Amino acid sequence: MQATIQAVQPYDLHGVRYYALRYLVDGDQQLREARVSHDMVYPDPQPGDRVDVRAILGIVDRVIKVEVT
Repeated sequence: MQATIQAVQPYDLHGVRYYALRYLVDGDQQLREARVSHDMVYPDPQPGDRVDVRAILGIVDRVIKVEVT
C-alpha cells in the first residue's frame, strides 16, 4: 500500500536499531504505526517520504521508499 511517513522514532533494542514509523496510507485518514528493524526499512527514513508498505496478515514486513518523479 502506498503511504507517506508522518513521524520516525529510531530506537535500539539489545543493540539492534529499530524504527517506530507513523504513516498515512493514501486515501485514509487514520494514522498507522509499524515497528520495524533496520533491515526491514530503507536507510534513514524521514517524515514526508513516500513509501510502499508491505504487510503479511496485517503485519508490516517491509517498507520501501518510492522515488517521486
